[in-house]
Amino acid sequence: MRAAALAAIGGTQIEGELAWMSWVGTVWRLAGKSGAVYVKRAANLEGERDRLVWLHGRLPVPELVGFFHAAGDDWLMTRELKGVPLYHPSVGWPPSRVARVFGEILRSIHASDATGCPFGVARRGHVLVHGDYCLPNVLVSEGELSALVDVGAARLGDPRQDLAAGVWTLQYNFGPGHAREFLDAYGAPPMTDQEIERLRRRYGR
Repeated sequence: MRAAALAAIGGTQIEGELAWMSWVGTVWRLAGKSGAVYVKRAANLEGERDRLVWLHGRLPVPELVGFFHAAGDDWLMTRELKGVPLYHPSVGWPPSRVARVFGEILRSIHASDATGCPFGVARRGHVLVHGDYCLPNVLVSEGELSALVDVGAARLGDPRQDLAAGVWTLQYNFGPGHAREFLDAYGAPPMTDQEIERLRRRYGR
């Protein structure tokens, strides 16, 4: 694994830092002379690995650098892409603009050509969904989408899954009041406050 990281980031030294940790898994950022990679450790990452391979060239997802199994877990290594999460203060946007851009990006994801997608079920109304469409998983650079991360649940599915996650994450990060801007930018049919709240509750957290 160290050899794969050095080959990807250059040089002979690795600077590592913890990027994220939860009960699901742990992510480290490893930086070197010419770049950086992220290494995710979790019990089962084969699905995310396979999705990264299929999505590469279709959506701006990280490049797969390596996949390993050690110490009873899977280790997924991907190349760092430029950008910061859409909600990051350095983006400099008010929540209303974040919500609108968030909806526009999701509309473009759902409009992607999913022909031959091996994940999920091709049913009427199903589209290519991100699977966990939350603000930390959408990176922007200079005001434009630069990367989609954490795509382990991407598949053909009900678009309402991503819409529910979007409404939930906006309220979690900014408080109530931005769901309509997000949904309008996406192009969703008009909803009552009660319908929006039911949609938010669909998100499984």
